[in-house]
Amino acid sequence: MAEKLIFSQTFEGLLRSLGGGKISPRLAAGLKERGVDPGKPLLPAYPKEDFTAVITFLARELHPGLPVDAAITQIGRGFMDGYGETMVGRAMLAMIRLIGPRRTLERVTRQFRTGNNYSDTRLTERGPCEFDLWVNEVIIPGWYVGIIGRGVELSGAKDVKVELVSQDAAGGTFRVRWSS
Repeated sequence: MAEKLIFSQTFEGLLRSLGGGKISPRLAAGLKERGVDPGKPLLPAYPKEDFTAVITFLARELHPGLPVDAAITQIGRGFMDGYGETMVGRAMLAMIRLIGPRRTLERVTRQFRTGNNYSDTRLTERGPCEFDLWVNEVIIPGWYVGIIGRGVELSGAKDVKVELVSQDAAGGTFRVRWSS
């Protein structure tokens, strides 16, 4: 398979979630060390490993009082709001608000593929407001807990809960629930 890449709009959303042009010198230096220079135009794509390093760095820097996975969840939640400020993200958020949580989850592979070249998912319904979502390539589960949870909230669901219920070398399964 070709190199696993994260596209620039994902990094754009992430940088916007950090305040756009108001990133502290300390964060900017840490991002630059990890291959993303917020003072320069973004590259079209970045290796997946750079993205993982950036997310972990930001979690530790921005949420030092939390366990790393919980901090990464917060980064993922914030990312969704920042992504909503990008051209691709605005279109995606407008669509998910129209179609609601169930159909949003049914289309999650397409949505993830706007941000990278490798995502794959499978959705299993467990009830009217409860699904298992398998995602390939889960290295930092908190990221998915954050983006899935915030995405389902933005689609109109209330009291959203997302938890990792299993993980292996191929991927991870997340239980997604909300109130009707």
